[in-house]
Amino acid sequence: MHPSRERFLALAGEARVIPVIRTVLADGLTPLALYRRLADDRPGTFLMESAAPGGVWSRYSFIGAGSVATLTAVGQQAHWQGTPPAGLPAEGDALEVLEQTLAALGTGVRSRVGDGLPHFLSGLTGFLGWDVIRHLEHLPDGPEDHLGLPELAMNLVTDLAVHDAAEGTITLVANAINVNGLATGADAAYDDAVARLEAMSAKLSAGVDDPVTAVPDRWLTATAEQVAAEAEDRWGDDGFTDAVAKAKEAIVDGEVFQAVVSRRFSVDTQADGLAVYRVLRMVNPSPYMYLFTFETPEGEPYQIVGSSPEALVTVQDRHVVTHPIAGSRRRGRTAEDDALLSKELAEDEKERAEHVMLVDLSRNDLSRVCTPGTVNVSQFMQVEAFSHILHLVSHVEGDVAAGRSSLDVLKSAFPAGTLSGAPKPRALRLLDRWEPTRRGPYGGVVGYFDLAGSMDMAINIRSVTLHRGQAHVQAGAGIVADSVPQSEADETVTKATAPLRAVLTASEMEELA
Repeated sequence: MHPSRERFLALAGEARVIPVIRTVLADGLTPLALYRRLADDRPGTFLMESAAPGGVWSRYSFIGAGSVATLTAVGQQAHWQGTPPAGLPAEGDALEVLEQTLAALGTGVRSRVGDGLPHFLSGLTGFLGWDVIRHLEHLPDGPEDHLGLPELAMNLVTDLAVHDAAEGTITLVANAINVNGLATGADAAYDDAVARLEAMSAKLSAGVDDPVTAVPDRWLTATAEQVAAEAEDRWGDDGFTDAVAKAKEAIVDGEVFQAVVSRRFSVDTQADGLAVYRVLRMVNPSPYMYLFTFETPEGEPYQIVGSSPEALVTVQDRHVVTHPIAGSRRRGRTAEDDALLSKELAEDEKERAEHVMLVDLSRNDLSRVCTPGTVNVSQFMQVEAFSHILHLVSHVEGDVAAGRSSLDVLKSAFPAGTLSGAPKPRALRLLDRWEPTRRGPYGGVVGYFDLAGSMDMAINIRSVTLHRGQAHVQAGAGIVADSVPQSEADETVTKATAPLRAVLTASEMEELA
């Protein structure tokens, strides 16, 4: 266990949050088994995993076992749930409160706790939904909000387990939070952290029943059209294609070069987030896999489950990377099919033009927060294969300028051009006119801010929002001058298929005795 009490007391004068760590050998436990033992769908808990293209699972998985408080926003105003540390701002604009919280709790102390540690140990994790843009842009009142969920929810993590697939170990983390900010609280904070590590260790040893589940194949083998037919769609193809026609008119009139129009599919379900996640990680393994459980300020539970292929932006050691993804084809049945489809995608002038616009948008976004001369395109328009889809992918990188924070970087890039359009400010206003409902969590970001300054935020796509007995899946298509409306409608169905398959399959799963 480290740091020692003596080392902890020395660090306590520098930081209000210090991770206390124990590493155990538990090579028989999977991340899902850890989640069942430590989190079990309680509010403030989460599971984050990653599968590289090709289905190779990444080294670290993160299981959030508890959070002392959650920062939420309703009507752009901040609201804390739980017990936030004393001295943190409790009201005002939610993004300003988030910035002040990160500044108050942030520290470089992590690097002095131990070497070779995972990249996330302490901080805030959760989502910032699409309507966070209203904190950043002066937009008129948007469409009706049919979901009624907070604009953001960020958990201040206390208890965490990090699964290391390479070494077969689990790093248990109890973040010692000096709640009152007084030096006299350091000893008690350390004792509390040690007690929580012991409690987590006991839960791992005691275990829970790991269910064996029969997976019906009805929806796994159904066509995309059959899957989508089970969902309610407020627009239908006619409403969506009408919006596509309006977008094309706006492009011809010179208002925008591109606009990303989305639609929502909703399904009644009693499946919980873990069941949906289990199926989604099977049918659509992706670079960003996540399951978050929250409560609204009124105490209503809701969950966000996703398998996003795309990071909006990451910051590590003051270096920022963003990955514009635009242009897609369905995967082929064979490697030869994939090769032909990849060539077709790489040579498609419409897809290339859309992609170039979004790379330029990413360069402009990063230029606002990076040291001049450091922004560069390190990968340009390469075809990458994901579990069910081929994408054109570029990488844009830079060094964060002095005086700029990770949240500044996120704000400069938010929302993704791949979910809004270009020019972004005008596209946002037009989308408010055309789409029948606010997007909610969809199109925002999910991920974490580490208190040492790192950040990793994925775009919340290929995802499911579970709330009040319904599962909501949203998908969009990038509209340009020569878009074919029905083809764009079909693209949204294709993108929504994997999450909808997961929901429909999870709804019919049965545990075997």
